[in-house]
Amino acid sequence: MKFHFKCRTAYLIPRNALLLAGILVLAAVLRFNNITQPFIDGFDWRQVSTAMMASNFYHRNWNILYPEVSWTNPTAPGYQGREFQTVSYIAALLYLLVGEHDWVGRSVAASFGLWGIFALYQLVRRVWDEEHALLSAAVMALLPLSIFIDRSFLPDPAMVALMTTSVWMLIAYLQTDRLHFLLLAGITGAWGLLSKLPGLIVGFAMVYATLTILRFRHRLNRKKLAVISIVAVLALLPVVAYYLWALHLAHSYPPYHMAGEGNWVWSKGKGLKQWWDKSYYLPLLSQKLMLGAPQPVTVLVPLGIIFPFLGFDREGRSQNSPFRPATPGSSAKAPWLFHYWLLGILPYYLIGAKELVVNQWNLHITDPAVAALSSYAIITISSFIAKLARPSGRLVVKVAIITASLITITLLGAIQLRLMYTPYHEPGYELGLALRKISQPRDLVVTMATVLGDPIVLYYSQRRGWLFPPPPPATVNVMALPEDDRESIIAFEKLRAEGAVWLGIVAAQHAKLREKHPLLLAHFQRVCRLYQRNPKWFIYSILPSAPGN
Repeated sequence: MKFHFKCRTAYLIPRNALLLAGILVLAAVLRFNNITQPFIDGFDWRQVSTAMMASNFYHRNWNILYPEVSWTNPTAPGYQGREFQTVSYIAALLYLLVGEHDWVGRSVAASFGLWGIFALYQLVRRVWDEEHALLSAAVMALLPLSIFIDRSFLPDPAMVALMTTSVWMLIAYLQTDRLHFLLLAGITGAWGLLSKLPGLIVGFAMVYATLTILRFRHRLNRKKLAVISIVAVLALLPVVAYYLWALHLAHSYPPYHMAGEGNWVWSKGKGLKQWWDKSYYLPLLSQKLMLGAPQPVTVLVPLGIIFPFLGFDREGRSQNSPFRPATPGSSAKAPWLFHYWLLGILPYYLIGAKELVVNQWNLHITDPAVAALSSYAIITISSFIAKLARPSGRLVVKVAIITASLITITLLGAIQLRLMYTPYHEPGYELGLALRKISQPRDLVVTMATVLGDPIVLYYSQRRGWLFPPPPPATVNVMALPEDDRESIIAFEKLRAEGAVWLGIVAAQHAKLREKHPLLLAHFQRVCRLYQRNPKWFIYSILPSAPGN
C-alpha cells in the first residue's frame, strides 16, 4: 500500500505540472499573438500615453519619479500625476537592449500576465484545492478581456499579477507561519498598489483570509495580528508617499493632469447628480461586461457565487468541496476568498463608477476572482451531472463537461477578440508615420486624431507638440472643440506663435471640421499650406506667425 501510494503521488505531481505548463503555454500563445501590432486598437490612447512615458525615460530622463508625456508645452517638461511606472520603465530598460519597438511594451505586460496566471494557480490550490487551481488558471488563460489587457501596454497586468502574488504570499504565511512569506506579501502588495491603486480592491479578501485562517489556527493570536498589521502599514507608507508626490506633479506642471481625474463622484461638475441621471453608469457597465467576457462566464460567475449558499454541492462537501468545514488536522483554508475579492469592487464602484466603466481595463483586477468562481461553478455542475451517469463513466462525463466549457469560452472569446483587435486608430498611426518622414526632429506639430485628445499621431511622429484642442488651461475640454470657432482659432494662433510647424488631421476629423466647424477649417486653410493629403489624413505646413500677432 505504501509503495502504491508513493507511486500514485509521484505520478500525480508530474501530471499536474504538465497540465499547468500546458495552460501557461496556451496563455502565452494567446497573449503574444499579433504582439507587433501598433497601438491602434480600442485601448490605443492609454497605451500610447504609457509608451510616451517609456520613450521619454529612454530619450530624456531616467528618473522614474518624473513620468512625462509629449503632448503638452514642448518648451517645458510634460510631467503628470501617474501611477508608479513599473511596466513603462521596464520597457525603457529593454529598449537599451533591443531598441524602441511597440512589441517590447506589449511583451512586458504579457509576461506579467503569465505570472499572474501562475500566481492564481498557487493561490487557489492553497485556499481550495489542486483541481480548482488548474481549472482557474485555464479559465484565466482563456478570458478574452484578460488576454486583451495582458497584451496591451498598460500598468494593469503588472498590478493584477503583483496583487495576486501578494494574496498568495499572505495565505502561505498564514498557513505556515514562515515570516519570509509575509515579507514577500508586503513587498509585492506595495509594488502592486504603486503600479496601480485599484489593487486596493483585494484588501477585503486579504482581511477576510487573515481573520479566517488565524481564527482556525491560532484563535486570532494578537501577536500575529500585530505583526501582520505592522507589515501592512509599512507596505502602505510608500504607496501613500508616492501618490502624494503624483498629486504634486499634477499641480505643478502643465497640463496639470492627474490620471483618472474627473471620473470620481466628487469631481466638480461631474458628481452624484450627473451619475444618477446616467443610472450610475450601470447600463454602460453591462455593455462593457458583455463585450469583455463570453456569455458562459457571465453566467458561470453568478452561479459560482450562489452555489455555496444553496448547498448545491453538499453531498460532496466531505470530499471535494472547497466550502466544506475545516476539521482538526486539515489545512486552514479561506473558501470565501473570491467572494470577498468581488465584494471589494462595490465601494470602488460607489466612488469611481465612471473611471471603472469608461476605462475598461480597470475591470482586470476582478479577473482572478471571475476565473476562480467560474471554475468552481464548472466543477460543481460537472460533478453533479456526472453522478447521474454509471460509476464507471463518471470521470469521463466530468472531463467532457469541463472540456466543453473551456472550448465554449475559447470559441466565443475568439469572436470578441477579433473585435477588440480591430485597428480603429490606424489613420492616426499612418498620419504619425507620415509626419515623421517629412518633418525635422525639432519641428513642433499639432495633431487631430480620430478621437480628439488621442496622442497617437504625436507618438508615432516621434515629435513633440500639441493635441488640438490643447489641454487645459488652454481649453476646457481636450476631447471636444468649443462650439464657438473663434475660441479654437485663438487657441491655434497661440500654438502658431509658439512655433508650431505642422498640422496633421485625420480624414474623419477633417470631414467633421467641414460640416460643424467651417470657420475653423477656413482659418486653417488660410494660415497653412496643404502639404500632403491621403484618403486617411491631411498634412498642412503652418505658415510662420507675423511678428506682433
